Amino acid sequence: MRPWAVAAFALALTAPITVGFVHAQALPPDADKDGVADDVDLCPDSPPYELVGDDGCSVCPCGGDVLGSIWASRTDYLHCVLDEVHARRADGRITRKAARPFVKAARNATCGQAMKVRCCIMFEGKSEGMCRVVDEASCDSALSIGGITSLAAGSCFPNPCVAE
Repeated sequence: MRPWAVAAFALALTAPITVGFVHAQALPPDADKDGVADDVDLCPDSPPYELVGDDGCSVCPCGGDVLGSIWASRTDYLHCVLDEVHARRADGRITRKAARPFVKAARNATCGQAMKVRCCIMFEGKSEGMCRVVDEASCDSALSIGGITSLAAGSCFPNPCVAE
């Protein structure tokens, strides 16, 4: 290789690359991470993996349908979630992989099951317990050395049973 070619090659390796830099815009604050900016979010405390509308409120609220009626059954609640997931997949708002946690959260929820609660079973010396959807009578402190706590309606995914 000629000396000038070696010098040009070395310069090319050490020269800064100046193409392709894109400056990311700062996203507006979204405290509950539901995809709706805080300044327009009407439901600022959405649970994780809750399907929300443009206003930040659940399209399938655990406590009942959007008209305020309680779910007639667990099946009705799951149909609401699955119908919404399919609609969002069909129009490209969500991928199949991204839809999985929403479906998992719905399947691990008390929603549509009036007699069920989320039960945190804590183990001595552990900072994270085990969450189970059970009937209230089964959520009894005799089952665990570390203690049991009954939580309000909702999902066991992600695990809400973490010691404070």
